[in-house]
Amino acid sequence: MSTLPELVCQYCSHRNTGADARCAHCGAPLHTAVDKVKSVAEKLPAQVAEVAEKAGGEAKKFVDKAYPRWQWQAVGVLALLMVLAAIWGVRSCSLSLPSTVQGTAPVRAMPDLLRTSAICQPLDSGGQREKCVITATDPMLFGNIAGGRDLTFYVEVLPQDRLVDSISRWRGAGGAALVDGPVYAAIGPSATVWYADTRTGLRLETGTFAGRTGAQTFMSRAGLVR
Repeated sequence: MSTLPELVCQYCSHRNTGADARCAHCGAPLHTAVDKVKSVAEKLPAQVAEVAEKAGGEAKKFVDKAYPRWQWQAVGVLALLMVLAAIWGVRSCSLSLPSTVQGTAPVRAMPDLLRTSAICQPLDSGGQREKCVITATDPMLFGNIAGGRDLTFYVEVLPQDRLVDSISRWRGAGGAALVDGPVYAAIGPSATVWYADTRTGLRLETGTFAGRTGAQTFMSRAGLVR
């Protein structure tokens, strides 16, 4: 035996049972409890959406009022300037690094690759002449280009006239010049390296290599010739 559904007054919410179409309490139309719940549920999404839309609109108005567009643009420009300043600072630091190199004038005048491979000691009190050694196991001498021995070389900084005299003597000694201009680089008859830079005053002369090819390889690795 089925039971009659419970009827609820849509005005006073009085619960009625039976087959009456009107509320026994106030005479208003009746609905089943299920219909009432369904009606409320159908209205909720629209109400929620309306509330959300209003809240979103109010939030946008608040943000626009508190932070106008020009302020956002100013923040963007400031961020861009900070990035550019950081890049400029890094480049400035990298450009100033050579000035921090320590050592005597001859050591500072040497190419970076050669300076980092050599162990040097002054030969005079003024620090104008150095004796340097590159060990046989250093990458600069890979391939036994110095015959498996340590390489000794001498560097000094000379005035312009003395440097020109040295270049003249080297030319007269029968060396094979690879570069002859403001920079003079040659391989001597005994497979030694002669190098002079009239721009910096640097003069360099090495010991003997295993052969001319080894001497030329050294000059390229050391950054003396390009």
